[in-house]
Amino acid sequence: MEWRALNERRRSVNFFDPSVTITASDLEKIYEAAKLALSSFNLQPWKVVAVISKDEKEKLRAVAMNQPKVTEASAVLVLFGNTQQFLESQDVFEDWVAKGCMKAEALPQAMAAAERLYGGDRALGYASRNVGLFAMNLMLAALDQGWDTHPMDGFDVEGVRNLMGLDPKYVPIMLVAIGKKRPDAALLPRGMRRSFEQVFILR
Repeated sequence: MEWRALNERRRSVNFFDPSVTITASDLEKIYEAAKLALSSFNLQPWKVVAVISKDEKEKLRAVAMNQPKVTEASAVLVLFGNTQQFLESQDVFEDWVAKGCMKAEALPQAMAAAERLYGGDRALGYASRNVGLFAMNLMLAALDQGWDTHPMDGFDVEGVRNLMGLDPKYVPIMLVAIGKKRPDAALLPRGMRRSFEQVFILR
């Protein structure tokens, strides 16, 4: 599907058909398209926990403001940002070397630059911004393959972190419910969008 048509079709769906299941193969196909999202230094500081089982979705709903779509969706993707990805991306830099984008002797310098840019007080902001870029790609990739989505930031960060049990370097940034819209559920009219003049400042 062309990008414009895809973007115009994308809606945040609140009511999912709980009878629809999604498979690991479905999720992998979505990811293979979504992973082309850009990221700073190409570090890709995201980790996704796909919550599929009924019991696990119930637990997640309890720390996500009891939103019904958490349990109605086929899966809820918990998108984490890795605040230490700059320390774990030698494969990215080695790929640059292999492809002739950087000389091997420059690899330590590049890794040090990534740490200066994305470490310390900048780490959470860096991870959050890049996960946001990935999330939009993920939702468009899902729609392109026939799946509806809804992004959510209404959740208890510490509650989700504790429930998922990942290393503390991973911070939950967003939940994305994925499934098929319930057939009897009507979408509300699309909300207004501000004009170019309201948003842009030309200098």
